[in-house]
Amino acid sequence: MDENLVSDFLSGGGEMGALTRAFDWSKTSLGSPETWPQSLRVTVRLVLTSRHPMFIWWGPELIQFYNDAYRTTMGPERHPSALGAKGRECWDEIWDIIGPQIEYVMAGHGATWNEDQLVPVTRHGRREDVWWTYSFGPIDLENKVGGVLVVCKDVTSEHMAREALSLINEELKHRVKNTLAVLGAVATQTFRDVSSRPDLEKYQGRLAAFGRAQDLLTAANWAEAPLQDVIDTALAPYRAGERRFTISGPPIVVKSRQALALSLAIHELATNALKYGALTVASGHVFIMWKSEDQEREPKFTFVWREAGGPPALEPARVGFGSRLISRVLQDDFGGSVEMSYEPTGLTCRLQAPLENLATPPE
Repeated sequence: MDENLVSDFLSGGGEMGALTRAFDWSKTSLGSPETWPQSLRVTVRLVLTSRHPMFIWWGPELIQFYNDAYRTTMGPERHPSALGAKGRECWDEIWDIIGPQIEYVMAGHGATWNEDQLVPVTRHGRREDVWWTYSFGPIDLENKVGGVLVVCKDVTSEHMAREALSLINEELKHRVKNTLAVLGAVATQTFRDVSSRPDLEKYQGRLAAFGRAQDLLTAANWAEAPLQDVIDTALAPYRAGERRFTISGPPIVVKSRQALALSLAIHELATNALKYGALTVASGHVFIMWKSEDQEREPKFTFVWREAGGPPALEPARVGFGSRLISRVLQDDFGGSVEMSYEPTGLTCRLQAPLENLATPPE
């Protein structure tokens, strides 16, 4: 092979490029670079010139190559000694993890993919728990697999951040539940008279709705939640096996405060429907719909609760706390308007707000 071609495919690559060129490959089972198969030369060239951490195992002995980006994940225990070394000897401490995956690829079964997997390694004098996202892919050699290409990323910092957040959420969830329990106990003592029992039940129902919404937000890391999940969670106590609700709308994500506001509003609307509205009769039904649309060149979010098949909705002589709660929390947290319509066909509640006030829509 022309020496210029050899120097071309091994050119560049920073420190690892220089070490690869200087390495005496004739002392390994690979032989001199001019004898290497084309697929290996192409892959080595790809690895050395990439800024992604990459590694190669080649041949039956799994002779090793790696680049500068991969070098930063290694300690002095393996760099630079891993270059040109045999794979199993180099990684004996984790062979029970990576060995079967390498053998799977070398046997021609295809590539592997591992996301956020714990693969401990020894570096800088101590064994560390390290989480990786990586793939093992085949490098072809005529009619078989000649080696394995590794593309990887050390995701330990991301993993630890998520773990610290799952821990924080659990602590917050615990504290919120304790707070709600205290509030419930205070209410029980406050509304001790028999005549106050209806008020106590209303209060406890609102606390329960708030608690269910908090549980949903905890599962979604508190920042936001899918609107469909918010509605399903809020309606859970009111679904008794009958198909009394029709729910429809596109995927939309709402902010945490909006999820809480909507949960409380749905609780009030459902409780009212059970006492006075569509859910008081077998033929009654509730339609819950939402959409986003352009109105006067401004994208709008519209949410509608509409009752049908029940008694006519009569406008109350005075606005009760439940109605004020619905209007106040929805207007404030969505930055929009709320309209309550008392119609012969049933109650309709309509919320409309600028779409930009909601969380970023899912892709």
